Amino acid sequence: MLARLAFRITAIEALKGKTFVGGNVLDSHIGALDVATDEMLRTDQQKPFIAAYVDESRIEERLDVRALHRCGNTDLTIETGIAMTMTETDPETGESQIVGLGIPATDPAMEFYLDCVDRQIVNALSDPRDEWAEIWRGLTSGVTKIVRKRTSDATGTRIAAHQTVISADLLADPVFGEPVAQTSIWAKLFQKMEAAGHPYLATMQDLVGQPDGVLNHEAQRRRFGMTLAEARALMDIAVEPAEATEPDLQSATSEFSEQ
Repeated sequence: MLARLAFRITAIEALKGKTFVGGNVLDSHIGALDVATDEMLRTDQQKPFIAAYVDESRIEERLDVRALHRCGNTDLTIETGIAMTMTETDPETGESQIVGLGIPATDPAMEFYLDCVDRQIVNALSDPRDEWAEIWRGLTSGVTKIVRKRTSDATGTRIAAHQTVISADLLADPVFGEPVAQTSIWAKLFQKMEAAGHPYLATMQDLVGQPDGVLNHEAQRRRFGMTLAEARALMDIAVEPAEATEPDLQSATSEFSEQ
């Protein structure tokens, strides 16, 4: 779904360069933080990282089963990790220090580092001056739940990690073939992606489709999941001989006579 994809993309772009991890913000990188069969944490990263991915989406209230464009309440998971190997050595003392903070790489210091990054994530996504963050906020009608978790591995290569799960009610996807209003959040997203040369832009625009040749009743039926018979019954379509052409009706009159 495009709203899920956009929610993840804009979060990633908003976080780049805004935290202690710098540009090491990963898009759905499964191996960045993993639990092995021995229940120990593993990471394939060489330096502190943030990994963002979209997990579950759900619509729990009653709705038309054929209205498929809604994403509903969606979980955006943001993982932050640091390992003891992701340190730098003080040339004067020979002591290991956490990169970017210059403090000894102890377990409490690693937790302090992650808490600081968690705060920086909040700052970045709330930044009123960042266009990516502005679009990220505009893709939802509100955040419904936030869960913050901590996990660590005290054996072997020590790893500390935090996980923030942001649940938000996403806007519905654009209906295929309908015009995208220039004032909509989708137009702002595509303009920002074009300016940034984002590699996903062309594919996302193809999935939105072009309104050329799309009849109004076809767009309506796609939006609400209506069958042809339902559209005819609701008079949401031209009279049957003209359905394929959809003439431009300027006015309509009705006559009533008593007999």
